[in-house]
Amino acid sequence: MNYTKRRKALRQALQGDILILSAAYAPRNYAANTYPFHQDATFRYFTGLKDPNAALLIEDSGKETLFVSVPDPDDVIWTGPVPSPRELADRANIENTADYADLGKHLSLSTLWIEPYDFQLKLRLASWLGLSAKDLASHASRELGRAIIALRSIKDDDEIAELDAAIALTRRMLANARAAIEPGRLESDILAALLAPAIAKERAQAFEPIVTTHGETLHNESYCHTIMPQDMVLIDCGAESIEGYCADITRTFPAGDNFTTRQRAIYNAVLSAQKAGIAQTTIQGTSQYDVHMAACRALTIALQEIGLMHGDIEESLATGAHALFMPHGIGHMLGLDAHDMENFGDDVGYAPGTSRSTQFGLNALRLHRRLEPGFVLTVEPGCYFIPELIDRWQATHHLEQFINYRELEKYRDSRGIRIEDDILITPSGSRVLGPGIEK
Repeated sequence: MNYTKRRKALRQALQGDILILSAAYAPRNYAANTYPFHQDATFRYFTGLKDPNAALLIEDSGKETLFVSVPDPDDVIWTGPVPSPRELADRANIENTADYADLGKHLSLSTLWIEPYDFQLKLRLASWLGLSAKDLASHASRELGRAIIALRSIKDDDEIAELDAAIALTRRMLANARAAIEPGRLESDILAALLAPAIAKERAQAFEPIVTTHGETLHNESYCHTIMPQDMVLIDCGAESIEGYCADITRTFPAGDNFTTRQRAIYNAVLSAQKAGIAQTTIQGTSQYDVHMAACRALTIALQEIGLMHGDIEESLATGAHALFMPHGIGHMLGLDAHDMENFGDDVGYAPGTSRSTQFGLNALRLHRRLEPGFVLTVEPGCYFIPELIDRWQATHHLEQFINYRELEKYRDSRGIRIEDDILITPSGSRVLGPGIEK
């Protein structure tokens, strides 16, 4: 990775001194007992460093300084030898070093910085700048955020290679998990099998994996259910590469050898939606909104063939009737974070002058803008049978001109299916990243 080139591009995009903060340790119950450290993606993007309590200051003159905490000699007892400030700076090809404790002396209200998402860092930055925490956001630089987004959105060949590697490992994880799925086992057993290949390679997870027989709960964090013969197991997971780039893949498997007839019909509906979405990414000048709607159109057609929806397809799409079955957007950016750069808010996914829809389902579309070569994004349609949502809509006869509630009653315990792949936008179209994962 050419971190010097990245910093130069950022400096050329803006005038003024630029501050990029690393992440800090997050305590579990007292200061020394911390959660596993995960570096801030922007700091890592510009330095390659994985160390906490550090900062990069790029002055308008071009001078670069790495601020790092000076190690306490007694820390070696707990951590073993740690790199010196000079060693860290050399890794990132940064000429100057300084003590992190002195960072505040080098900052002013004219310094450009992005608002930290970590409250501990917010308090530090506010103290350094002489601001209150509540006033911090009004002084953050949106221009700096947009400049970082512009750079990080376009992945170079080195980044693509890292993403391919992360997906290749994720493929092995999913194969291991699939082989472990059988009735009578716990979801946690499948989780253990899923993680084994990554643990063997000392690779972190891009996010806490979802391994669930209740796919209708989109972010199910439990692993306590016993797999029953007629269940499906939805697995949403992603390993990190050596350099921290993230995979994000979802597959849904039958508990036994085959899906039931109804499960297969719904699975094929989701697969047709994903194929339509991926096909849309190959069209030059398309947007992620177009990808979303192509997938929703295919899902609607398939659900009409099953008998769960009816009526004019385009009118149905305009009303958002399909959101009963797919109440989320089609995907998001992918890179050094699974939901890449979402700490920058909708500046990532929405072009200036555009904003999110207020329509249920469409309001969850994280990425809306026109797709450009170098973008990496997920395409992850799903079909979910959420009893509480079905009951709420049916009680008010909501969009019953497009939804066959009587037939839907037969499917209300069908839970959920999602299929997800990671897509690179190329000058001539797109390609699915990784070695290919069976679906």
